[in-house]
Amino acid sequence: MSFVEVCNFSYTYPGEQNSVLQDINLSLNRGDFVVITGKSGCGKSTLGKALAGFLFQNEKPNFSGTITINQEDITKIPLYEAIEKVAYVQQNPEDQFCTLTVLDEIAFGLENLCVEPNGIENRIEQALITVQGIDLKGRELASLSGGEKQKVAISSLLALDPDVLILDEPTSNLDPNATQTIFQTLFDLHQNNELTVIIIEHKLEQLLRFSPKIFALENGTLNRRDIPPVASMISLQEQHQNESPPIAQHDTTFINFQNINISIQDSQILKNINLNVCNGEFIALMGPNGSGKSTLLRTIMGFHKPSSGEGTVFSQDIFLTKTSSLVENVGFIFQNPDHQLFTQSVWEELIFTSINLGIINHEIEADAQQLLSMMDLTYRKDDNPQRLSYGEKRRLNLAASMLHKPKLLLVDELLIGQDNGNAQIWMTLLHDYTKIGNSVILVNHHANLTRKYCDRIVFMDQGTILIDHSITKAFEEMGRLGYGAFMPSEEQVLAYA
Repeated sequence: MSFVEVCNFSYTYPGEQNSVLQDINLSLNRGDFVVITGKSGCGKSTLGKALAGFLFQNEKPNFSGTITINQEDITKIPLYEAIEKVAYVQQNPEDQFCTLTVLDEIAFGLENLCVEPNGIENRIEQALITVQGIDLKGRELASLSGGEKQKVAISSLLALDPDVLILDEPTSNLDPNATQTIFQTLFDLHQNNELTVIIIEHKLEQLLRFSPKIFALENGTLNRRDIPPVASMISLQEQHQNESPPIAQHDTTFINFQNINISIQDSQILKNINLNVCNGEFIALMGPNGSGKSTLLRTIMGFHKPSSGEGTVFSQDIFLTKTSSLVENVGFIFQNPDHQLFTQSVWEELIFTSINLGIINHEIEADAQQLLSMMDLTYRKDDNPQRLSYGEKRRLNLAASMLHKPKLLLVDELLIGQDNGNAQIWMTLLHDYTKIGNSVILVNHHANLTRKYCDRIVFMDQGTILIDHSITKAFEEMGRLGYGAFMPSEEQVLAYA
């Protein structure tokens, strides 16, 4: 028998009529390196949770078939036994946090497994070194960026030394350098320790060089997928290399920051920020994890007040302006989709801001219906937003933020949880949104999509803006300054063509 064996497995969520997984069959050997891909909402996370034993703790779970790992039926054992065999890194790192600090979080699972204190310290140290996160050791979880939280989530489960490690989009919040490090680390663990690694992932570009076994989940069924040849990468790069958006005229200033400094809890996060944003711009905000990108967006939205400098947003002084006074002109999408879901249905969520602004009418409701269709969420209209997949929540966030037609959209990592097709659709949507005079600032790690759709790059590191240029000039400057990992590659063309 294979080390991981899934036989005719189907699963239906409580209260649902249709099964999300149908007759899944999968055989893996010990030490396999596996990638599972597929469209957003197709059931990838559900499959990961099933393999980890998460779905069988209810009194009457609605499933059929079997899942065995090392000859143990995962569907029949309690979760505390399953965790000794299978570790599952969830798509949203905050969903698995149980404590308040980095050290406590990584120690939590080890303490529950009754590991000796000295052993706990050693495992914490090694796990953080593995993900290049040793500098996070003394931090509180609430102070971490999205990418830093992801490193801690991975570390907390690597420390458990499982037989099978399942990771649900483990690099979705990580910058390209950190992504390379994580994937290389996982591959090395697989090779050196016979660790079976299963990665649920949309962005395949940095995984192809490891020659993984690739499976695609579609319409609830799982099928083996061939690794695309390198020749495809080259031809696709030639196809897109000359594509660049036209340069528009920008004559109205939305944002004007001069020497803005931001300190949070006595720590300086942003340093001497100078930024001007005009109408019709599609700006990619790029840079390493923890460089201050999310803080900059929050400062524009009025969530953080500067300690010094001068600045206006839509001609309002940021030292005096309330966030509520900016909502009509500025739409904001948080990095974590759960941070802005407030209502009991997808439809209520979609029209929430328009109702609060007092502008809801038949025309806006018609626009809302159109956005639901565009986001492929019409059939989820009456569902609670918390029942959506991570990627579907992102699409709902976007629709809800765009419905009242703000002049400026601040988008923190929209493409998390989106398959390649959706990524192209949403980038096209945002690109078109700027062509009617609106502006978008998008935190984005996908260099090729940036080159294809955006017209300007603002690149940050260590709280400062290092580069602020048009696309071609910005990438040239990145190369000169040693940020080559953030530049377009043949593999990215393949993944997002």
